[in-house]
Amino acid sequence: MGSYFSKSWDPSTGIPDLSGNVVVVTGANSGIGYTTAEQLARHGAKVYVAARSEARAHAAIEKIYANNREVAAGKLIFLPLDLADLDSVAKAAEIFLKQENRLNILVNNAGVLTWDYQTTKQALELVTGVNHVGHFLFTVKLLPILKTTANEKGSDVRVVTVSSAGHAFLMPDLTFTLTSDFTYPGVASGVRSQLSRNAVSKSANILFASELQRRMDAENIPIISTSLSPGGVATEGQAGIKFGFFGPVWWLIKTFASRSPQKGAVPSLYLATAEEVRQRKVEFAGRYFESSLKPVAPSKLASDPKLARNLWELSEATVGKWTAT
Repeated sequence: MGSYFSKSWDPSTGIPDLSGNVVVVTGANSGIGYTTAEQLARHGAKVYVAARSEARAHAAIEKIYANNREVAAGKLIFLPLDLADLDSVAKAAEIFLKQENRLNILVNNAGVLTWDYQTTKQALELVTGVNHVGHFLFTVKLLPILKTTANEKGSDVRVVTVSSAGHAFLMPDLTFTLTSDFTYPGVASGVRSQLSRNAVSKSANILFASELQRRMDAENIPIISTSLSPGGVATEGQAGIKFGFFGPVWWLIKTFASRSPQKGAVPSLYLATAEEVRQRKVEFAGRYFESSLKPVAPSKLASDPKLARNLWELSEATVGKWTAT
C-alpha cells in the first residue's frame, strides 16, 4: 500500500502532517476542489479557496469547518479568482503575494465545459481560456514564490494540474503557434464541438505540466509538476455536457457510473502530498497520471515536447500584458 501502482491509497492516512504548508486550490468551492481543500486543511495546511463566487466559497469554507472540528480557525481563506478574466487572475495572484511569503502546493483544479461556443472577457474560447490560459497566468504569476519556497532547505513544492482522459477525444491537429488556437470554435456544432474544445483545453493542461517541469529542471529548481485525470466524476464541471440525442444515455452514466468527488480527488491529493512522490521524483515529475494512480502516456499530441514548448510560448505571448506588471 502506498506505491503508485496501488489503487488503495487513502488520503486520511496517506497525507502527512502539512502544518506550516500554504496551499492554493482553484475551484475549491465544490466537487473535487472542495474535497481537495478539505483534506489538505484537515492535515494542517493553510488553504486558499480560490473561486469566482465569494458567497459559494464562504459557504464551502463554513461547511468544512462545521464538518471538521480539528480544522483551526483561519486555516481556510477565500481568494477571489475568475479564470475567465485575466485581470481577475492577475489580481488574485497579487492578493496572495501580499498576504504570504511561501507557497508549497498549487492545485490547478478548476474547469468548465460548455455546450455552446462562448468566450472569456479577453475573447478567448471559454473552455481553453479558463482551463488552460487562466491557470497558466495564475501559475506564472506565482512562480517566484513557488521557486523561493522550493529552494528552502527541506521544502517540498508541487504544482498539480487536473486534466482529463477527454484530452484524446476529437483533439484537432493544432500546433499552438497561432493566437487562433486559443479561440478555436470546435470541429463542428453540438457534441463534436464540445468534446473537441474540451480536448484542446485538457491537452493543454498536460503539455503545460510537462513543460513546467522541463523548465524547472533546467533551472535546477526542485518543484514537482504533474497532471492527472480524476476519472469519470459527477461534478458541476460536467453539467455542461449534453450529448444531444445521447443525453439520456449520458444521464444514466453520470448517475450510476460516475465516481464520487471524494474518490475523484484522490489522484490530486496523492500527487500533491504523498511522500513517495518526493522520494522517487524521477518517476513522477512531469508525468500524467490516471485515477488508478498509475503514470500513463497521454495521447501522442499531448506527449509532444515541441508542442509543449509552442504552447508555453503562445501562452506567454497571450498573457504578456498581465505578466509585465
